[in-house]
Amino acid sequence: MKLKISAHGRSCDLALHPVSEKTARTIEENGPKVYSMKIMNWWRKGKTTTWGMKIDSDCSLRVTLDDKPVDFDYNTITKAPVKIRRRIFLDSKAKYLAVLGFDNEVCKFSWEWDDVTDFNPEKFDFMVHQWDRVMGEEDYFILDDARYDGKFADRNDWCEAQGFTLVNPKIIDLGQVRHEFAEHGELIHQGTPFPSPSINAL
Repeated sequence: MKLKISAHGRSCDLALHPVSEKTARTIEENGPKVYSMKIMNWWRKGKTTTWGMKIDSDCSLRVTLDDKPVDFDYNTITKAPVKIRRRIFLDSKAKYLAVLGFDNEVCKFSWEWDDVTDFNPEKFDFMVHQWDRVMGEEDYFILDDARYDGKFADRNDWCEAQGFTLVNPKIIDLGQVRHEFAEHGELIHQGTPFPSPSINAL
């Protein structure tokens, strides 16, 4: 049997990069214009980028077995998201982070598995990133990839892209975040909510 997950919504291609003070100032001074500058050609490279389908109210998801819909609780997709690990940046020498990219490219995406002998929704594993604090939006989930019964899809299909607009570049001041973490260290350990937007940025 053929198992398939189909998604129609908005794809994301976002980057979170440590940048120098000079680059941070350039981004703040030029805003969206920086995307056309040669010094910014690196923004889509690195290990802190993420690409995938944004899981929100505009995203339509469907699971089928031999093209027939099957029962599936779609809320399970976002049950165990991967969050940006603060310590990666806070323990580094980086002073600033830049947030660049887009998150509104309307398209279709699918994952297909061949020769599935039975269907058990508990055999799904989803790689989902949660960027609430980076993007300033609650429940900001990005579906990056999926596995069924420990196996990656035999085929991935991305199609019908309709274009996108780049987000306004954003700078996160890590010095300010470190200072506020130091001041509220005990509260952070206890999981108390923070009033500061810079703390919530990571």
